[in-house]
Amino acid sequence: MDQVTLVVVRAVEGGATTTKGIIGATGLSRLKVERALGTLEKQKLLFRESQGSWALGIPVRPTVRQCGSCTLCCKVLEVTDLGKPLNTVCNHIQAGGGCEIYSERPRQCRSFSCAWLQGHLDDDWFPETAGMVAHFGLDSLNVQVDLAAAERWREEPCFSKLCELSLKGLRVSEGHPYATLVMVGNDKYLLLGRTIVPAPTLFGTAFVPITHDSFRYWKATSLEHLQRLNDRVIEIQRIRQEFGYCAIPDDDDPYPPYRPSLLQQPEQPGAAGAP
Repeated sequence: MDQVTLVVVRAVEGGATTTKGIIGATGLSRLKVERALGTLEKQKLLFRESQGSWALGIPVRPTVRQCGSCTLCCKVLEVTDLGKPLNTVCNHIQAGGGCEIYSERPRQCRSFSCAWLQGHLDDDWFPETAGMVAHFGLDSLNVQVDLAAAERWREEPCFSKLCELSLKGLRVSEGHPYATLVMVGNDKYLLLGRTIVPAPTLFGTAFVPITHDSFRYWKATSLEHLQRLNDRVIEIQRIRQEFGYCAIPDDDDPYPPYRPSLLQQPEQPGAAGAP
């Protein structure tokens, strides 16, 4: 999936559900947005709801568990076809659990299964008790936090497990890497190991490891900016391989050539090359 299409996916995940809204959120041209939407629709990864808005349609994955009494996803997630916003209890939840329109539920609901249902997380992550719904998107693990337990994701052992999942996604050797995103109300955080990136942009984040589980990052403001940042990250990695160390620059809007300015960076006291 190319970067333009990924940006469109992130915009839809972020609540831009109309073509006009996606254009406004991304700054991309109408032509690029419509091409990306057409590609995603052909791949059945995106579809139009009955209200005319766009929604993601992630292929349904097999589940190894049952929801039981849990209906947290029916509270914390948005369902555009029902006009149900984030963090609002769905009107169709039955007393004791279950959905009164289950057989006619919208496609968004039909295509959803959380990471706990799929067996990716242990029983401590049962959403009803954890206060979080973790689910995989096209290129991310999204963790939607119940506002009734807004700080739980920062507490142990939850935070260490999220860090572990983040590192696994960044360093996956088979399949596709994924980002780990935590959503708390209108706030969004990208996890890079134990490094928390507040308000990540739609265009992505470039980063280099500082320690095994911490990173230095730069947030991109456009696809062109992301490309420059990633090109500099590649040069930083080359210098590290060549000299065993490269000082990390503070500026977040680099332009080529990158190597001369990187080599002129003063060495930071006590710093060492990342593993």
